[in-house]
Amino acid sequence: MFLDILSPLKTAFYYLEQYWWTFVPFLLFFSAYESWLSYKQQQYLLSLKWVLLEIKPPPDVQKSPKIAENIFSGLHAGYITSKTWKERFFEGQVQPWFSFEIVGNGGETGFYIRTPERLRDLVEAQVFAQYPDAEIKVAEDYVNSLPEYLPNDEYELWGTELIFSKPDAYPIKTYPFFEEESGKDEFKRTDPLAPLAETMSSLEPGEHIWVQLVIRATGGAWAKEAQAEVDKLTGREPKIERDALGKAVDFIDQLLPGGVPAPEEKKREEFSLMKLTGGQKFVLEQVENKIAQLGFKSGYRFIYLARKDRFRMSRVAAVTGYFKQFYLNNLNSFRPNKRTWTLAKGWFPWLFPSDKGFGYKKQEFLRKWYLYRNYRQRKFVDQFVILGVEELATLFHLPGIGVKAPAFPRVESKKGQPPAGLPIR
Repeated sequence: MFLDILSPLKTAFYYLEQYWWTFVPFLLFFSAYESWLSYKQQQYLLSLKWVLLEIKPPPDVQKSPKIAENIFSGLHAGYITSKTWKERFFEGQVQPWFSFEIVGNGGETGFYIRTPERLRDLVEAQVFAQYPDAEIKVAEDYVNSLPEYLPNDEYELWGTELIFSKPDAYPIKTYPFFEEESGKDEFKRTDPLAPLAETMSSLEPGEHIWVQLVIRATGGAWAKEAQAEVDKLTGREPKIERDALGKAVDFIDQLLPGGVPAPEEKKREEFSLMKLTGGQKFVLEQVENKIAQLGFKSGYRFIYLARKDRFRMSRVAAVTGYFKQFYLNNLNSFRPNKRTWTLAKGWFPWLFPSDKGFGYKKQEFLRKWYLYRNYRQRKFVDQFVILGVEELATLFHLPGIGVKAPAFPRVESKKGQPPAGLPIR
């Protein structure tokens, strides 16, 4: 049996030795191509100018988070559909992205949007269109109030990036569910951001909770992939689209002697909604509703920072509970990305009673360092999820008057516009 295992390896090594010259140039070409592309993209990103906008909510937001959907739909206009291969190869152009941030610093809460400077007018127009009494101003970057490199002897941190527990086609629990639970009355409506606002308002000096949502508009390709989940729910055969090369190979294979015959079409029972249970119908409706929306490649980061003498894991539990409220058993939910979770393990953890392993402290330090650095730089995530505009509006909107958290910032008075035709010196 051992010789049977070695036989294919010997054959592979033989062909590798005899025909290495046929594939090595391709490997070198693709390696050089990826290195060049990475270099040009880095140059392009360094050339961009960014601006951080602080958004102060108006005192009487009586509208549903639904109006925030229009903000994200408008920002989808930044999606570049006409990038040529020359722009990608020689200039390193990539899709622009935005960073939406909810920040708690020592009991004070702030809402921020970081945007490329050339898209600042687009962002401000979309926010003012939905919240005309809000206040927007260019802000000093709050991350500069803390050391550039953390953790250190003075500060400790805990955090992670969040990903989905199910495929992207399944949505999380969104604001319509919260409104149905509490009624349509804006004074009684449950706001999804209320628990986070309360937690941030209770922070003491030296404590910081930062939540960051980075988004980048995407095309409709993800919806085609998500259609496979709809096919599963309806019992249909998933459609596998073959490219031109695949179709040509299949055609030639069928013509050759002994080739694989064309697959026979199987007659499947016609789909009927009447055969689905109530739960299956609900899931199908929610998935199709998400697929019909504009989509964004998204990343969600959370960091809790505090001086070591004030660091409390109960803050982490409070924010984790905030994320848990978006969970529905038959839909989707957030979970920590194990690659970025600061609670890391070392080598051979099974050898240790604590299940931590060799060098776990170094692993934890590096993960904390990378997470903090990526947050400060607003770097786009390596492992993204797809969020629709309804999900984005749930995660980031200006809270309504039902949020009574102390020290919550709001515009103190409404500002009127100057009369038309006012002479300017």
